[in-house]
Amino acid sequence: MEVENEQRLMDEIRQGNKDAFRTLVNPLIPKAYRTAYMMLQSKPLAEEAVQNALIELYSTIVSGKEINKLYGWFSRLLAHRTVDIARKEQGYKITVDIDGMEIQDAASTPLESLLRKEQSERLFESIITLELNQRIVVGLYYFQELKIEEIAALLDIKEGTVKSRLYHARRKLSATLQQAQGQAKELTI
Repeated sequence: MEVENEQRLMDEIRQGNKDAFRTLVNPLIPKAYRTAYMMLQSKPLAEEAVQNALIELYSTIVSGKEINKLYGWFSRLLAHRTVDIARKEQGYKITVDIDGMEIQDAASTPLESLLRKEQSERLFESIITLELNQRIVVGLYYFQELKIEEIAALLDIKEGTVKSRLYHARRKLSATLQQAQGQAKELTI
């Protein structure tokens, strides 16, 4: 969405147009939900994180605060709300149902689409096996596209700690995915 269009919609929101808010945030919600779900491993908690971020975004817009880069601002806001919930619910676990989740792609054939969906599911299943602190940095870095220094500031940890968690998460993901790939080859033989 263009910056001018975002600013126009925010002005309309300040004037009480609720449809303008819907128009502004609808493109942000699917990615935000997938990211929160990946980090929290719970549909209700992911919904809560996204809802909290949307409420805070709405309040900020209505209060008149100027937001220049909506996507970046909302990504950081969502990251804060997700981390807040993760810290609060650290012991909370729920079974993961990824059957209903679809990661959209631009595959050109049904076979490519099926293969990408299977790869996405394997990657997602691998990510959710990571420890919470690794899942959080992976989500913030790859899904919310935050920089290492932003993640460090958000989590109140050192940049080296963020890099270390990313490194160990990548190694674990690589091993898990290679193992899954090996098992898939055995099944086809």
